[in-house]
Amino acid sequence: MSPAPGIKPASSTSSSSHLRVAPTSRRVANIIVDTLRELGVTNYFGIPGGAISPIYDALMDTPGVRVLHNRHETGALFMAAGCSLLGKTPCVLVTSGPGLTNAITGLASAFADSVPLVVIGGEVARKNFGRGALQEGSKYELDLQAMVRSVTKYSATIMNPRSAAAVVRRAVGTALSGRRGPVFLSLPIDVASESVVPSVSSSQVSTSFVLDEQLVERAAKALMTARKGLILVGSGARHPMAVTQVRILAEMLQMPVATTPKGKGLFPERNQLSLGVFGYGGHLSANSYIQAAPDVILAIGCGLGETATNSWNPTLQPTGTFIQIDIDGSQIGKNYHVDLGLVGAAHQVLPSIISRLRSRPMGPTGSRIVYHAPEDALEERPVLHPARVMSLLQQCFPTDTIFTSDIGEHLMFALHYLKVDMPDGFLAGIGLGSMGSGIGMAVGAKYASPERPVVSICGDYGFQMFGMELNTCVQYNIGVVFAVLNDGRMRMVEAGFERVYGRHLSVDGPAVDFAALASAHGAVGVVIRTAEDFAKLGPEVFQGVKPVVLDIRTDPGVMFANDGRNQQLSNFTGKG
Repeated sequence: MSPAPGIKPASSTSSSSHLRVAPTSRRVANIIVDTLRELGVTNYFGIPGGAISPIYDALMDTPGVRVLHNRHETGALFMAAGCSLLGKTPCVLVTSGPGLTNAITGLASAFADSVPLVVIGGEVARKNFGRGALQEGSKYELDLQAMVRSVTKYSATIMNPRSAAAVVRRAVGTALSGRRGPVFLSLPIDVASESVVPSVSSSQVSTSFVLDEQLVERAAKALMTARKGLILVGSGARHPMAVTQVRILAEMLQMPVATTPKGKGLFPERNQLSLGVFGYGGHLSANSYIQAAPDVILAIGCGLGETATNSWNPTLQPTGTFIQIDIDGSQIGKNYHVDLGLVGAAHQVLPSIISRLRSRPMGPTGSRIVYHAPEDALEERPVLHPARVMSLLQQCFPTDTIFTSDIGEHLMFALHYLKVDMPDGFLAGIGLGSMGSGIGMAVGAKYASPERPVVSICGDYGFQMFGMELNTCVQYNIGVVFAVLNDGRMRMVEAGFERVYGRHLSVDGPAVDFAALASAHGAVGVVIRTAEDFAKLGPEVFQGVKPVVLDIRTDPGVMFANDGRNQQLSNFTGKG
C-alpha cells in the first residue's frame, strides 16, 4: 500500500535532528576544579610539583579562581586557615611525598581548630604503586593516607576517574558539616590526566539536629532564675547568627560574658557585660567572677580544654546548673560535670532558648574587664614593654582591623591587652599552638579581605620560621603588617623553664634586623624602639598593598603573669 500524499515512509535511519549527541569527555583534573568551583571553592594555596601538575594546568582554564604560590606547604595551610576563618573555604595543593609531609603540621592545626579546608595531594601513577617510585605515598611505601587520617575529618584516594567528582563533593560536604575541619584527597597523576564523561549530581549538604525540648526548657528556666550566672563563649559560636544570638541572650538576662582565648572578640570586649578572656592570657575580672562561684554557667561552643580553662581550673564549676552547648556531643561533660548537655550548632540551639526567656532588669553600666598590671600598657619605659606595644598598635590601626597572633609569650599579651569588639577581629591557631600559624593566618585573612587592615603579632623566632612568606606577600601585593616583637630570644621557653626549674638554658640567637630583611624582599621595613616611632607611622602602613614589617625592639626580661600552664608543667615534673 502506497503512503498517503505528502507523507514520507518511515526510515530505518533516524533523522539528524534526533541523533543523540555524544557527550563530551573532560580531563579529571578539570572536572575536579570545576566541581570545587561549583561548591564555592575558588581560592587555592600551595606549591606546584610534578605529581600535582594536572590540577595546576586545569586552573589555567578556569575563570574565577585565584592561585597563590607559597614558600612552604605548612605556610600554605596556615594561610588557607586564615582565609577559611574569614568565610571562604579554600583548597591547598601539594605534591607527593615531602609535599604532604611538609603540610601535616598545618593540617593538624586546622583539625585542632575545626577549620574547614580541602587539601589535594598529587601522587605517582597507579601502575607504579609498590615499585619504589620517587616520592611515592601509596600504602605500599610512605602510606600518606595513614599519616593524615588522624588529623582530617575525611581522607581518600581517588582511584576511579569516573568517581572523582562524587568524591570531591563528599569531601567538601564533610569539611563543612557538623564540627568542621580539613579533608584530604590523594590524586594519582594518571587519574588526574585521564578523560571521562562528567556526571551530574546534587551538591546540597546540610546538618540538622533534633533538640530535646524538655532539656531546652530546663536550660531556659535555670538561666532565668540564676542569681549570679555566667555565659562562657568559645570558638564554636563563631557563626554570624550565633554571635548575634549570644549578645541578645546576654542583654536579655543582663548576664556577664567571658570568652575563651579562641573565642576572643566573639562578644565585644567594650560591652558593659564583658568580663574579658578566661583561660590563658585571661583577665582578672573573669577569674575573680568564676572564683566567686556562679550558680549557673552556660558554655557555648567550648571544648573546655587546657587553654580555655587555665589548665582545667577546678573553680569553673557552678553551685547550681552547668549547661553546655556543642555541635560535637563528645565534648559535653568531657572535662567538667555538666547537668544539661545540648548537642547542636550554637546558632541552631540558642534561638530555642531565647524564645523561652523574658528580659530582666538592666544591671550596672561600664565595662567589667579588669586587667593585670594595666600600667604596663600605659607607662613609658626606656625599652618597650609588650603590653605597651599592644596598646600602641591598637592606637595606630582602625577599629575594623583584624589582629592575628602567633604562638609565644606575645600571645598572652595580645589576649590580655588588645580590646577586640569584632567577631573576626582576633585570630590565633591556639588549638595546636604551632609557631608560624598566626603569620600564615594573617596573610590568608588579608587575601580573603583585602579591604581591611590585618596585623600579624608575632615573635622573632616565629618570624624566622615562617617569615619567608613575606616574599609571597610582595609577589601578590598582600599588604599585611607584621608586628615582630624582637627581643632576641624564645622568651616563653625561657620563662617556662625558669618558673618550673628555677633556671634555664639560654634560648637566644644572633640579633636580626627584620626591617632590613623586609627591604631585601621588596617590603617596607621600620624599626620601632619608642612610642614616638609608632606615632610617626602614617596611614600608608595599613592602606598600602606592600607588606610592612615593624621590627619592634622589646624588653627581653619581661614575662607575662604566671598562669596555669606552668603550674601544669610543674605538676608533671614533680616540681609543683
